[in-house]
Amino acid sequence: MKITWGLENASFNPKTITTLGSYDGMHLGHIEILKRLIAKKKELGLDRSIVLTFDPHPQEILRKNNTSVDLLTTIEERLTLLEKTGVDETLVIRFSMEFAKIPYHEFFTKFLLEKIGTKAMVVGFNHAFGKNREGDIIHLQKLASGADITVEEVPPLIINDISISSTKIRHALLEGNLSEANKLLGRSYELSGIVEHGDKLGRKLGFSTANLQVPENKLIPYDGVYAGWAIYQNKKYQAAISIGNRPTIELSGERKIEAFILDFDQDIYGKLLSLEFLSYIRNQRKFNSMNELSQQIEDDVLKVRVATAN
Repeated sequence: MKITWGLENASFNPKTITTLGSYDGMHLGHIEILKRLIAKKKELGLDRSIVLTFDPHPQEILRKNNTSVDLLTTIEERLTLLEKTGVDETLVIRFSMEFAKIPYHEFFTKFLLEKIGTKAMVVGFNHAFGKNREGDIIHLQKLASGADITVEEVPPLIINDISISSTKIRHALLEGNLSEANKLLGRSYELSGIVEHGDKLGRKLGFSTANLQVPENKLIPYDGVYAGWAIYQNKKYQAAISIGNRPTIELSGERKIEAFILDFDQDIYGKLLSLEFLSYIRNQRKFNSMNELSQQIEDDVLKVRVATAN
């Protein structure tokens, strides 16, 4: 997959099929849109499928009252997932307040048509673009018909009477419903970050942990202990993942993300590590002694081995 950064670097191809959106999470609903994008390209005999996405996420720029934005995927994670879908190209647009003020009809003509060469489009059911999100499906179809462009709207993907959305996935992760979040994602939720030095207390307990520093705007799941995978240099290792302020130790009270990587003995300080959350094991709680905590970690490890056995 070709990655192009910035609208100014976009290339023109008059046989292009386009979709655009934040695509945060790259969940099953997004995958459905991209499947139709690729299939429609073939049906129409076009040359290029292209995804237009944004960095930073539009809500980070447009947010009000200093509200935070919990992202399901960083731009790096999003691009990795997009590449797996088979699209030909992703164009990353730098989102800013200036960009947000561009009227939808100007964006359509100046960029989608004249800059990129769009001949067909595939969009989600709730798609809207341009200033104040005025470019909804009705306005888009009106513009497209005048430019002889085909537009296909993909209906919402529904699983067990639930329509999939990034918002519902965020809520599920924050409420501790990992199984629901993973079901809607179609994959295990993932965190990536740099391994930093901790207080080495895990080593004293006999369970050395990797402390992960993740991007500030990345969504961190509900506190507790999870079974999952640690991915280092493209290899997967079983891992017990802990999120919380470690009430038994009571040092700084700071919320931390730690992973005890099973059967692993490498120096990875300062290195990139990814964690996949497979299942929820237990909630965070305070133990009466360090020995009791150590025994509980041993039990957690056994549960991790079972959860990751298949």
